[in-house]
Amino acid sequence: MTHTFDVEALIKLRRQTRAISDALKAQASDYLSTLALLIRPQTLFGEYLQGAQRSSGRETQHHFKELKELYDRIGSAAPFQLVNELEVPLNLVSTTPQLFALEYDKVLSQSGQTIRITSPVRWVVGFSSFDLAKFRTIIKDPNRSNAELYRFVVHYLVLFYCLSKSPGLSRLLEGLRFPMSFERLKDFGDLPFCIISSPVRSELPDETVIRNSTQIAGNTSFEELVGRENILEMDDEIRQRLLLTVEGL
Repeated sequence: MTHTFDVEALIKLRRQTRAISDALKAQASDYLSTLALLIRPQTLFGEYLQGAQRSSGRETQHHFKELKELYDRIGSAAPFQLVNELEVPLNLVSTTPQLFALEYDKVLSQSGQTIRITSPVRWVVGFSSFDLAKFRTIIKDPNRSNAELYRFVVHYLVLFYCLSKSPGLSRLLEGLRFPMSFERLKDFGDLPFCIISSPVRSELPDETVIRNSTQIAGNTSFEELVGRENILEMDDEIRQRLLLTVEGL
């Protein structure tokens, strides 16, 4: 990875990163779209979901109770501080999964400047129409609409709950080399998010490169980089597992 500031080398690496990221995201999105039926809000919540058919009363009641406990704990705490009760039936505007950019902040050690870093090989799963960047903007807006904030919190909580109750989906994605995990992100309190990762690792260059790049661009954002060497170092988990299987025979 680049440790000295070379404009031409950085431009080339960024172009490679963008091409690799676009290809990986397209693949991950295709897998997620194909497996979307395994995200089952209608099945889990039954009559507690607007427009859904009735199912096993005891089971759906249990799932709704667990979701309500999550909402009461997370929604009432900072940074959301919602006073709304969880509405029944749940009104889900969208149940189509979509991938959004995973971003985090990095403070440069020498200057103390905060840079917003984007990962080109990891994404946050959300429902379409509930963009993660917009969610962050709403949270930070002192004049925000509580009704809109409520909708974002509920949709992301429902998605987390459905995915956490679908271990088969997690195993399928891992087998496809796009593993799924749950993480908490800065600015979103204790709300858990689903993260899908790719089989390729990205990394940051030296801070000098980041500082010079952002100064030239006139902004405070930077994307992790992926080079040819990151592709070459990819592990083939199936190959390793089979080698271990026959090793002792």
